[in-house]
Order: sequence, then structure tokens, then C-alpha cells
Amino acid sequence: MPSLKKLCLVLFALQYDYSSNGVTAFCTSQRTKLPPSSAINSAVLDRRAAFINTIALVPVVWSQGIDFAEAKVSIKPDAAFKSLVKAREELQQSREFLAKSDSEGLRDYLSDGSLNINNYGENAGALLASKQLDAESKRAIGTIRTYGAGADVVIMYGGLKADLEDEEAASNFNALNKKLKRTIDSLDEVISICRSNGF
Repeated sequence: MPSLKKLCLVLFALQYDYSSNGVTAFCTSQRTKLPPSSAINSAVLDRRAAFINTIALVPVVWSQGIDFAEAKVSIKPDAAFKSLVKAREELQQSREFLAKSDSEGLRDYLSDGSLNINNYGENAGALLASKQLDAESKRAIGTIRTYGAGADVVIMYGGLKADLEDEEAASNFNALNKKLKRTIDSLDEVISICRSNGF
């Protein structure tokens, strides 16, 4: 079972994604002048809805992160890196479903266990266990437990798949596109870090 500290870290990261005002508003809310009561009520409802969405995503994020923290020594670092590049190509290809407003097709596509993106955790773990990445790069990539660009991949992708399983969320193509883009952007950062280490 994850510790309370680790769970709070995931909750905070997910809250950032769902909050329309971002981390800055969240951290400064106690220092600013209070708005009218109607605005306060609206903010409370928005935050309550965001919190409910966050709680719903926690099991998904942890399930995505189980293998992420456990390096698979049987996977060679070069092979693991190539898998991340292929995962990026798969995510880019998945945009075609959203372009056609086909959330069901996207869900079916991403549910394929053979996709490299669905094996991201094992491959990222192999890279983090390799000696080819320097200590600073490993910290920058991080894990779901230590945070970093790699954690962003897990969180955003987990959130995307969770939305696709919810009928109402699956019809919000703006939100789906947003999560997919953030997943790709985070994966691009991981790939860039690896390339800077000679991959």
C-alpha cells in the first residue's frame, strides 16, 4: 500500500490537472482577499467536483505506476528507449480517433496490451536502472513516487484512459485532447533526457 505522503503527492499532481486556476491559485487562496459569497460557493463546488474526479483517478494512477517503480533488468536500456519512441508514435497515431470524435475507437485502441505505451512503466524502470543515465537525468525523469517528467506520463495517460471509461467524460473531446497532448509532451521530455545521455 502507498504511504500517505506518496498518495498526497499523486492527489496534488492530479488536482493541478483538474483545477482551472492551477497550482498558483491553490497555494495563494488563503492569502488573497475573499470574493463575494456567490463566487465562494461556485469555487467550493468547482473544487469539490475536482476533488471527486481526483479520487476517482487514484486507483488508475497507482495501477499504471506499479511496474514503473520496479526496473525490469531483463529489458536492455536501448530496447527500452526504442519502446518509448514507439510509444510516442502510438500516441501521435491515436490523435486520429479524436480528430474523428471517436472516443470509443480510441478506448479500444489504447486497451491493446501490446502497445508500447501500455508497457511504459517497465521500460522506464529499465532506463532508470541503467548506468547510461546520470543521476540528474534519473531525478528529472523520476517515478510515480518521486515525481518528474515520467510521473507526468503516468498521470496524464492514466487520466486519459479513466476518462475514456466514463461515458460523460468520454464525450468531452477538449479534455481528452488536453490529456493526450500532455501525455505526449511529457513523454517527449523523457525521450529528450534519454537522448541527451547518448540514447
